Amino acid sequence: MNNGLTIGKLASLSGVSTKTVRYYEGVGILPTPQRNKVGYRIYADIDVRRLDLIRRARLLGMGLDEVRELSEWASSGTCNDFQNHFQEAVGRKLDEVDKRIADLGRLKQDLLRIEAHFASSEKEVKADHTVLECSPDTCTCLGNSTDEKDNKQEVMLWLNRPEPKS
Repeated sequence: MNNGLTIGKLASLSGVSTKTVRYYEGVGILPTPQRNKVGYRIYADIDVRRLDLIRRARLLGMGLDEVRELSEWASSGTCNDFQNHFQEAVGRKLDEVDKRIADLGRLKQDLLRIEAHFASSEKEVKADHTVLECSPDTCTCLGNSTDEKDNKQEVMLWLNRPEPKS
């Protein structure tokens, strides 16, 4: 195209907003475009393909740094080089997904144990304090302290457990 594409046309053809185009330019994922005589951004047809690649990579959960690298590989290397880099990025993303699935499994088990505890615990009829004001040793807000000592202790341990390091 001789006159190039305006930002609106680029956005329309690539399925992203003009705000997103400007953002990707600002963070260095899209190269700075040429400007016409009146200062409007002018894009090439290749920028439509570049934005499509960026959009698809984002849909795969890739972060901005990964997308930036992917865009650089796509514009500077051969198809074979790009495929090798992309395959490595997909492998890393699969590892992250597996870790998140495992984390979610542990979270689900914690939630199920807490749900079961509260479902079976005796509700306090008249509390004159908040849960945070209770002594962890004598608190009945989290359940009956005599019948469910093990369950109560498990809930207390969960409430006081530090967050796992990623």
